Amino acid sequence: MKYKNNNDYKLHFLTLREPTALEIEQEGYGYVVASIGELGGIVPYTSYSARKSYIEQNEDIIVNFTKAIQKGLDFVHNNDSETIAKSILEFFPDTSLNDLTKVVERYKKQDTWPKTTNFTEESFSHLQDIMIDSNVLEKKVDYNKLIYKVSNE
Repeated sequence: MKYKNNNDYKLHFLTLREPTALEIEQEGYGYVVASIGELGGIVPYTSYSARKSYIEQNEDIIVNFTKAIQKGLDFVHNNDSETIAKSILEFFPDTSLNDLTKVVERYKKQDTWPKTTNFTEESFSHLQDIMIDSNVLEKKVDYNKLIYKVSNE
């Protein structure tokens, strides 16, 4: 973000989620230089955790939750930005439909949303690399020890 301070221009960078990034741009306080999502590669963002015993005893819940997420992904891939914005507008009471449509359009152009709920070994490894680089994780966890496939997927 570029701002004026004591008649000198200084360059600062920060990470913002939408629609805040768009608001900052519109107010003239800065501009989006790049998208972390675009530059960061595929990172499994939406996931859920449960004990193996819970999954085994409640496969129907896990399968239905996964289907619900997939339904949402299908919705964003099969609809235009304004339709999507209208469907989520109530969750952003301080954002206009026009602005929310711009945000959705930005995300669509960046190909932000995955096409499927599959949590690949490659994306999991990439996530762990990020966590290790950030000193949040000491060493990688084996993908096969973490991922549990339900029989009805």
